[in-house]
Amino acid sequence: MEAEKSQEFNQRLSQWIASQGFWFQLRHSMSSGGGWSITLFHLLRMAFRVLIVVALIGLLFFYYLVKRVNTGAFQTQIRSGFEKAVEASDAKLLGFRRIQGQAMVRRVGATGTPESFFQSMEAGNLVFNMGMLDGLTQKWEAGVIQMNWLDMELRAGANSEEEASAAAGAFFANHPGFELRGLDVNNARLSWGYFERAYGGITGSKLLANRTANGWRLSFTGGTFSQNWIRRFEIQELVMFCSRDGLVVEKGVLKAGKGTVTFDGVKVSGGELPELSGDLVFEHIPLSALLPNNAQEVVSGTISGRFALGGSTNSAGGVTLNGKVDLDGEDMISVRSGLHLLEALDVVDVFNSYKRVDFDQGDFEVDTQSGTMTISQLNLEARGLMTVQGRITVRRPDAEELEKQFGITDGLPGVDSGLDAKQESELQISLKNAGEASKASEPEEGADPETSRFFSDMADTRRLRREAMDRARNLYLFDGGVRMMIPGDAFERSRILRERFPVDQSTGKIGIDVPLEGTLANLTLKQAEEILRLSSDE
Repeated sequence: MEAEKSQEFNQRLSQWIASQGFWFQLRHSMSSGGGWSITLFHLLRMAFRVLIVVALIGLLFFYYLVKRVNTGAFQTQIRSGFEKAVEASDAKLLGFRRIQGQAMVRRVGATGTPESFFQSMEAGNLVFNMGMLDGLTQKWEAGVIQMNWLDMELRAGANSEEEASAAAGAFFANHPGFELRGLDVNNARLSWGYFERAYGGITGSKLLANRTANGWRLSFTGGTFSQNWIRRFEIQELVMFCSRDGLVVEKGVLKAGKGTVTFDGVKVSGGELPELSGDLVFEHIPLSALLPNNAQEVVSGTISGRFALGGSTNSAGGVTLNGKVDLDGEDMISVRSGLHLLEALDVVDVFNSYKRVDFDQGDFEVDTQSGTMTISQLNLEARGLMTVQGRITVRRPDAEELEKQFGITDGLPGVDSGLDAKQESELQISLKNAGEASKASEPEEGADPETSRFFSDMADTRRLRREAMDRARNLYLFDGGVRMMIPGDAFERSRILRERFPVDQSTGKIGIDVPLEGTLANLTLKQAEEILRLSSDE
């Protein structure tokens, strides 16, 4: 009985001592004669309890780290940080998650401000480094961001030096909390230029962008390059270096058919009005790659020459190109019978054929600016058949001519509209709103209606703008005139034609002055009708 009472007393005493705290237990064990063995036992028991508490705290913290990327607060933080970094007016982010040390984003988009370097941008399937503590600690080493696709409209200039400086700051800034070494984009599409005469772009190209100490080095492989009359030339290699001073093309080779275009000393200055300089060297470039689609049915061949770049992507004059074309025997320009005058000559001249006229000698000057191509000092010869001398201007129609010649009453953005960059942007919004009436946007998977609308609006704006630019490229008018010399026996069977177009005794050829005016479809129509009418009067 006494033993039971003693055991019960000892249990209660042990419980009371255990409730008094660690230091009391330690003093009690030292003074009760238990020695170090009892002290060590108490230390181990307390350490085990502390270990359990630490483990629980660690598990809870680990759970928080794993789940935090899925929280709305964290994704809002990421979106806000991206929006601030690129000086965007609004930004959206879809499908952010972290898997095995990699952050993945299904889609991200942003709209620009006057202080940003872009008008709009979207990217899809992004992957970059993300440690467990990234987003909590001061530095996030993202490394190289890999993207499946990128679609961006770059700002072609600014309305003031302050805006240009702010845009450059956003593009070249190093953000202490987010270390970015570069971009690796499988399919990049970039476009620039407010007006058709300055509009250009890169489509479907592999982009590697590497950050350097004072800028970015951009390398494009594959895809196509367009600028003014250069349309969808294949990119063999295009390497650019961007700094606050501007852009330098370190190496550039484009391909069109069997011909090439080489960039020689091409630079674009930075600032409010970026100015271009340097040369483009054409070697056997097919005219089909330079001319609008309907002109390819009439004119073909290849040309070579060195052309000086000038102008600005942010001016009414646009990007300019001027140089000289020499037909030295390796290049040739062929004009087929789709031209009315040649068809008429083929009818009345029984000794010569005009179904295809091959000009293989001569030269001419080319100058493009303000949406107009001027061919001056034209002097071409198709040996034994024809020579042509004169001046030809190919230009974009104004609003009145758009309605008269092409039946277009709503105008085209950037085509002699006289609008500044802000008005041009407002016009794009109007076009976009008009397009929405006939196009229902598909909801983005996993996105709320506002986010779906955000991405849909940006895509529609870019699509309508690019379609309008492509449409404008195929609308043009001719001005000027040439003097055509044909064989002296061309009108041998028609006395009236011989009297109307007498033989030049000094050359033994017949000269015909040919005014050029209007669309390609009506070009030389009056001269052709006159020749056919006079030949039928006999």
